[in-house]
Amino acid sequence: MAAAVAAMLAGPCAQAQTEPSGILVYQAAFFADARPNTANDMIGRLPGFSFDDGNSARGFAGTAGNVLIDGQRPTSKTDDLQSILGRIPASDVDHIEVIRGGAPGIDMQGHTVVANVIRKKGSSTQFVADVSNNFWPDGHMVPGASVQYTHHSGDSTYEASVSQLGNYNDSVGRGFYDITDTANGTVQHSDARTKGSGFGWGLTGAASIPLWTGQFKANLTYQDSPFHSANFYTAPGNDQTILDDSGSQNGELGLHWNGKLGPTELEMLVLQRLGRQTDINTSDTTASDQSFASKSKTGESIARATLRYTPVNGLTFQTGLEGAYNFLNGTSSYAVNGVFVPLPSANAQVNEKRGEAFGQATWKFSPKWIAEAGARFEYSTISESGYASQSRSLSYLKPRAVLTWTPDKNNQLRLRYERVVGQLDFGNFVASSNLAASGVNAGNPDLKPQQLVESEFSYEHHFWEKGAVVVTLLHQDGKDVVDQIPVTGPSGTFDAPGNIGNGRNNQIDVETTLPLDRLGLTNGLLKTTSIWRDGVVRDPVTGMKRRVSGQRPQDIEMTLTQDIESLKSTWSIYFFNCWKEYYFRLSELNHPYVVPPYIELSWNYKPTPNWSIQASIKNPGRFSYDDTRYLYTGTRAGMSPSEIDELKIKSQARLYIEIRKTFD
Repeated sequence: MAAAVAAMLAGPCAQAQTEPSGILVYQAAFFADARPNTANDMIGRLPGFSFDDGNSARGFAGTAGNVLIDGQRPTSKTDDLQSILGRIPASDVDHIEVIRGGAPGIDMQGHTVVANVIRKKGSSTQFVADVSNNFWPDGHMVPGASVQYTHHSGDSTYEASVSQLGNYNDSVGRGFYDITDTANGTVQHSDARTKGSGFGWGLTGAASIPLWTGQFKANLTYQDSPFHSANFYTAPGNDQTILDDSGSQNGELGLHWNGKLGPTELEMLVLQRLGRQTDINTSDTTASDQSFASKSKTGESIARATLRYTPVNGLTFQTGLEGAYNFLNGTSSYAVNGVFVPLPSANAQVNEKRGEAFGQATWKFSPKWIAEAGARFEYSTISESGYASQSRSLSYLKPRAVLTWTPDKNNQLRLRYERVVGQLDFGNFVASSNLAASGVNAGNPDLKPQQLVESEFSYEHHFWEKGAVVVTLLHQDGKDVVDQIPVTGPSGTFDAPGNIGNGRNNQIDVETTLPLDRLGLTNGLLKTTSIWRDGVVRDPVTGMKRRVSGQRPQDIEMTLTQDIESLKSTWSIYFFNCWKEYYFRLSELNHPYVVPPYIELSWNYKPTPNWSIQASIKNPGRFSYDDTRYLYTGTRAGMSPSEIDELKIKSQARLYIEIRKTFD
């Protein structure tokens, strides 16, 4: 792990210190102008660093975000990384390391760049009260609140929080819903109104203490997240109401120990997760009624052990085993005008027994070069009962190699080659619905994991003390690409998740951090992210080449901030170019998109170190959410749509207020 090195520029700004290993070290003084409240605020100011919150795949390996805390990945999976960083007071952070390409003794968690938050060893106790509210012009509100406790002393840390969780749909508003009969050109016009919100709560507790010459951690998390949405379409003699009431309850207990075992370092983890999900989706019209109901119970048990050995400086070997048991018990029903319609895989019980062995070596073979190479071998048995009773075994070898060259402190080049195997989403084994958009989906018990071979090149350049640009080129060759396929059951053919063959994707990612002091804006900073994607698969219905369903051609984000010391404030402008997507089904092409760009205007005022007040106007340009569905009498192959449905909602601006008080 990199040692803390003081780095102060001969001027008003702090500068990162580059260690011989290529690790960048940012002392707390680097972030002082921004007056951060939490470690998460500090992560957002790292030059050229793009935060990754991780993913929710089964197992522990390959699901981590790209931020470590004191050299270790957080144990929890249910409690997301951003929330964990948000509970670490900025005053407890000694410095942050940015580890690029790898470092001996550091588990990069599958990333080429990770940030490592190093906390102070002194004693501190803090209570933080946070209240917020979202206000819309139509009068509805979604408040939130939390109380957090953190006690830190030496190598011991205790954390607890209680939160009221407010969820909302940012596309609510008014507009129209038009149904066009392409044969005769008639249009059935309806006024449309949408709404959606939910109020839940969460509880977290965590402790980290020295134990048996190592460090022991325990975490407990529980979250209850209901959500209610509604679409109302009003037309003379033909009103329609679509309601969706969903909810999830998730709990997790994690135990973790890391310490020395002779000349080696041993890390052990035990994790247990349990969850429950429900969904009731109804559509009522003058002519017909539809109803869909589903509920499921899920569980995950993980045991993992990792052994690290450093025979000489600059060389680290890592090996280990992971075992996991996962299950989902799901039931669903679908009825039209009170008559139940059988669905493929309406009810399913799925379980997976999975084992993984892994090995990796990290070698810094010269002051400017570092190599990381290894592989994971996964073997699993998936058993299903219900609509389909079967058992199948899958095995995959997943090699990975990263080569990093750091010619000087401001430049670095990275090459990565990796085979990535996706995981089967157990939810795809059971029927699901979205009556306001895609309709009813069948389950597919024959789904196979998607496989990708990835080749990546990255160039990173730092300049002007706080400036950076990172350019990444990625090529992916896919096998068993997951998309939508037709599945036939007793009552007809439905769309379901399935494998559609091979595909490829090319992607360009440019991340920039531009200090604006030299351009006339004192303490100004412009951060941008620009991603372009060009994916191609062969459509199983038409035989033509197209994108994978849901892939966005580009994402462009910009954030302009300025720290004004005399006002103890920071203002910011956030810009997002919005998005468009396509979803390809057997007899339907779905094209949701959002225009114009999304904008946020924010002001953060910190009158004292213990008080913070933020006010934001979100979406002042009021983007439009447009969802166009092209429906075909038969399949999409060689036919023109017989009907075009367009839902267009003009969203509302939103005022966000947050007040945060810290009690030391």
